[in-house]
Amino acid sequence: MGRERSGMGASSREVSPSGEEPARRPARPRPSLRAALYLTGRIALMLAGIAVMALAIDIVVRADLGNSPISACPNVLSIAFPEVSFGVFMLGWQCLLVLVQVLILRSEFRLVDLWQIPISVFFGVCIDFFMALLGSAGPESYLASWLWLAAGMAVLALGIVMTVVSGTVMNCGEAVVQAVVRKSGARFGTVKVGFDLACAALAILCAFAFAGHLAGVREETVVCAAFTGMIVNVYMGLYGRLRRRVGRPRVERAAVESANDGAAAPLAE
Repeated sequence: MGRERSGMGASSREVSPSGEEPARRPARPRPSLRAALYLTGRIALMLAGIAVMALAIDIVVRADLGNSPISACPNVLSIAFPEVSFGVFMLGWQCLLVLVQVLILRSEFRLVDLWQIPISVFFGVCIDFFMALLGSAGPESYLASWLWLAAGMAVLALGIVMTVVSGTVMNCGEAVVQAVVRKSGARFGTVKVGFDLACAALAILCAFAFAGHLAGVREETVVCAAFTGMIVNVYMGLYGRLRRRVGRPRVERAAVESANDGAAAPLAE
């Protein structure tokens, strides 16, 4: 009886020719759990990108050379009509950008993209938070202002790339750019430059039309419009290289596991 029991116990486990039991592979997470974790990571990346963009806009504003193109029109209108707050004009501007997306994409516009509106509220909260966090910090000379501007553009481009790479709901301005990219097939950074220049031109027209002079638009607005998209292209290129480099070990690891499974099959028989 003891031999039968020991024989049954040995046959119930896979044993290698050397007599050693193979190491057990760690249990893989269920597909549903893996999908949930993947979606959570993407949403976290998107929210982090929105927060990074808010910090960048505050840095750009503290440079005191104007305003970023995406917020130039609301800023000009708040100067021309001081009885209405900048936040109200910004919300109206964001809603207008959602309407532009509908006109561009039409039947391809997803209802989930309406989440851009509450995201805009989160965007505004982050702007106020980082502005309070910066306190009275700011440049003390014209040269220092340009350094602040350069840092702000680099951070802004990083936040834009984070929201794009997340593949979820983006900020309204970047969503308009992405809609044009989907329809035209052009590079995101290239379309971003055109969009920012259009926002800067519209802000200049609003300044002369409603304020009577060039209010709220300075050299910073034009520089941000011309170079932020270029920095985005650089970041996207670096991301593409990193993704290809990380993807190769995964492919090689999958091939090794497949080969090991194939070699172990005769032993199981």
